[in-house]
Amino acid sequence: MTDRPKIGLALSGGGVRAAGFHLGVLARLAREDCLEDVVAISTVSGGSLGVGLVYTLAGMRWPASREFLDEILPEARRVMTSTSLQSLLLWRFLRQVIKHPTHLFGTRADDLSTLLRRNWGITASLKDIPDVPRWMINATCYETAKNWRFLNFRMGDYAFGYTEQTDIPLSDALAASAGFPGLIGPLVFNTKGRKWFKYVDSPAPGREEDDPAVHRSRRTQTVPPAFRRLHLWDGGVYDNLGAEGVHAIGRGWKHGIEFLITSDAGGQPGPEAYRVLRAPLRIIIGVMMDQVRSLRSRILIDRIVHRRDGNRGVLLRTGNTCAKILGDTSHRGEIDARCPSCLIEEAAKRAAHIATSLKRLSPDDFELLFRHGFEVANCTLYGYNDDLFGYVER
Repeated sequence: MTDRPKIGLALSGGGVRAAGFHLGVLARLAREDCLEDVVAISTVSGGSLGVGLVYTLAGMRWPASREFLDEILPEARRVMTSTSLQSLLLWRFLRQVIKHPTHLFGTRADDLSTLLRRNWGITASLKDIPDVPRWMINATCYETAKNWRFLNFRMGDYAFGYTEQTDIPLSDALAASAGFPGLIGPLVFNTKGRKWFKYVDSPAPGREEDDPAVHRSRRTQTVPPAFRRLHLWDGGVYDNLGAEGVHAIGRGWKHGIEFLITSDAGGQPGPEAYRVLRAPLRIIIGVMMDQVRSLRSRILIDRIVHRRDGNRGVLLRTGNTCAKILGDTSHRGEIDARCPSCLIEEAAKRAAHIATSLKRLSPDDFELLFRHGFEVANCTLYGYNDDLFGYVER
């Protein structure tokens, strides 16, 4: 790569499928020593879990490229192929229901947080996240229907308010971000005992509200919490791409990002028979999330294709093959030379159809997702931005 741009990452939801795919994307960046150029990360659900695991394995630091490839990645592979958060969550839930039948109607996000601490070793606090790169963990607040954002220096949303008291377990933020309605449910957050505020001015033009320096310069007003308890669940309900943290519609990339990589591992579910108990939830939540995702994707693609305001970037998607990606670029003549052993369409679709869950990945499924993420990132970066990124062998 020649001029090294400041990179932003938006990593979508999609359970462990998304986490495995995103690890492949990070590995592709690491192969060209680009992890050091990441300045901002915005994550949802599976993306949040994957980045949380990376930070934990790196001692609450963003790892250097070589460290990621040699040390972090093998350990992440071991954790994700040996521990089924979903099975542990189910057994924990059943034991609690036997003791307290009313737990049947409760949420399991707090149990997920406990399992992330015990089984994935995610024991740090939200405030322990380093300032660089800026990591934004996204959830959805039920009471306000807004994007609730966890940062190391502040958490909240503009409708409810914010607090600087971020001494909560990082595992709580991850559980909230991954708390899919119906499967896990919301994290119940007690608002008492914290000082809440709202901004009474707007950030200066060109300054980002999620910047701690900008935050300190703004005028605030203390507000009483409107609710004693909040219900924070899957950030994908609001924005499954995690794009809002790094992209301001109409203004472009945020946080000094020069090149935005949006990794969409939301999956491609196939046809499904009507089921009475599942149909209402699928219609209300599934279709809504897919439409929001499609709209945000179109806005991102328009900005990327036309390089509006000089913004550059890529949108990576599961299910695409290297031949398809390069075939749509000026490098179509290189397909035979570049892709003799890349995943064929059947394998790429199989990766995209791996269930959205928190189950343990089999070694074969992990390798498939990881390889898919690596190849999609490799061909998309090179195919559309060969002045910045080369083609690297896996």
